[in-house]
Amino acid sequence: MDIKNLFLPVFISFGFSFLNILFFGIKRIFRKYISIFGSLLVLISCIYLLQHLSVLTQWEKLNIFFAILISGISFLCIIYSQWYNPSVNFVYDTLFFFFTGSMIGIVLSNSLILFYIFWEFMTLSSFFLILYENTTEAKNASVKYIVMTGVGSIFLLFGILGVKFIETGYLWKHIFFLSIFIGAGVKSGIFPLYSWLPESYPAAPTPISAMLSGVMSKMGIYAFIKFYFIIFQPGWSYTWETIMIFVGMITLIAGVLLALIQHDIKRLLAYHSMSQIGYIFLGIATGTSIGLCGALYHLLNHSIFKSLLFLGSGVLIKMTGSRELEKYGGFSNILPFTFYTFSIASFSISGLPPFNGFVSKWIICQALLEKRTGLSILAMIVALLGSALTLASFIKVLNDSFLGVGKGEIKEKISEKTFFIIIPLGLLAFSCLLFGIYPSLVVNKIFIPIVGDIPTLNIKLINLVSFWGYISIILVFILYIYLSKLANKFKERKVFLGGEKIPKEATDFDGSHFYKTVYETEGIKEFYEIEKKGVLDSYSISERFFNFTGKILNRIEIFVRDEIYKNGRQYIYFITERFRTFQNGLLPRYIFWVIAGVVFIMEVLKRW
Repeated sequence: MDIKNLFLPVFISFGFSFLNILFFGIKRIFRKYISIFGSLLVLISCIYLLQHLSVLTQWEKLNIFFAILISGISFLCIIYSQWYNPSVNFVYDTLFFFFTGSMIGIVLSNSLILFYIFWEFMTLSSFFLILYENTTEAKNASVKYIVMTGVGSIFLLFGILGVKFIETGYLWKHIFFLSIFIGAGVKSGIFPLYSWLPESYPAAPTPISAMLSGVMSKMGIYAFIKFYFIIFQPGWSYTWETIMIFVGMITLIAGVLLALIQHDIKRLLAYHSMSQIGYIFLGIATGTSIGLCGALYHLLNHSIFKSLLFLGSGVLIKMTGSRELEKYGGFSNILPFTFYTFSIASFSISGLPPFNGFVSKWIICQALLEKRTGLSILAMIVALLGSALTLASFIKVLNDSFLGVGKGEIKEKISEKTFFIIIPLGLLAFSCLLFGIYPSLVVNKIFIPIVGDIPTLNIKLINLVSFWGYISIILVFILYIYLSKLANKFKERKVFLGGEKIPKEATDFDGSHFYKTVYETEGIKEFYEIEKKGVLDSYSISERFFNFTGKILNRIEIFVRDEIYKNGRQYIYFITERFRTFQNGLLPRYIFWVIAGVVFIMEVLKRW
């Protein structure tokens, strides 16, 4: 493919980034439509690349799939940004387009050098976007992000430089693969390299949180797929395959357990991002075509429903001015559109049929089952348990945000009847349903051209389960409507205890407090305590390690300065004082020492 056509989306994205700098004085009312138009052009230029589909290799098709996904989520987030951040200056739009262009450049690069250059562009622009609101939280989170991803980039670069030498020795092949594993793992947020996620996602503006979780974390997955399937080849090491499955399981279950006890809605969603990356990683770890199909399907689905969840949470945050679930409640009547779309995303991430998350999780579980090893069966059980816990977590979120008693103070009245909310939330919710109800269309048109034929994949069975899931959802929705109307007929009574009136909030069910019992569960409580101490946080461990090594080096410095330098100075002073007796200023004595020295040298040379 012509390089000009290949990088057209990157040129357009960087071009609009430059235009925002050039015309920084344009009023926001005009800039927002220019930004939306620019993002739409980037999306169209990515779709335009499909005209070359017939002559592309399967991995080039994968690149275009990622480019369209990035530009699509970016387009919806830039629309939403015009409502969420109506007063931002040109810096936000400049960074946003540069960030988008960098990610598209990563997936469209036909050389590893370009790949790494765009990778660094992405890291730099995302750092400033996390820092954008310039709060104390944003400063701390951005520092942690740039340190961890910067170290990850060094490992990735080492792995890239070693690609041509992987066949020189088996040990070196393991070392280079480890470097790729760490470099890509930090960006995607696998265990134990995840600790920047729950700090950076909440600190960033909500549309950027959606971009970080929806597409940027997938760049680590893309890098790993690129190296694992194209360069190293699946199955090259049984040990690494086992390690990858273990990491996928721990990432999955640790993420959802940590999400269960969160009260900050964006922090909760950040941990769920980590958990869903675990599913994707399990699909890749199988090394099979069906596993890769499930991983890519779930990657697509995660980008959709997680972006929707972050954008939906942004509506709640903007209305209440808080991220705490305890300050929400009873918003289903105030924000019905957000409630319905958020519910669709919640059911999707939980893997309920007929939503898209069910289909991709089914395929991943089938891929694990087909491995027919004890570890893969255990991984499938962990995946099913993870889905159950995810559903429990989002029942808490839905109850505390939309269905519970209204306790939150509404600081800003929100009207959902705006183009900037309806289009992004509506299209993402529609995609959750479309990719769940028509899995055969998605698999046949998108993933089979990339991964090849998948004869063992039973789409008919998935369609059957999705159909009954669809019927069940309709019945539950009808029942909800009926009960909502019935509830309006009941009269509200005051509650008294011993003649004292009890406030309504004290007698209503609060999901966030109910789940405190999870923290006290034996076995799980120890995990939470360990995580709270930072034992599982690679950043904290590194920080403590460097503090320790710094103290050691400081002691060495003191020893060198006090013991060696000071005592050495005294010793040298003693010697020089003895030699001063030879320097008395008498010329005959100097002549004598010169002649004696010459005689000595001649004697040495004669014997040699």
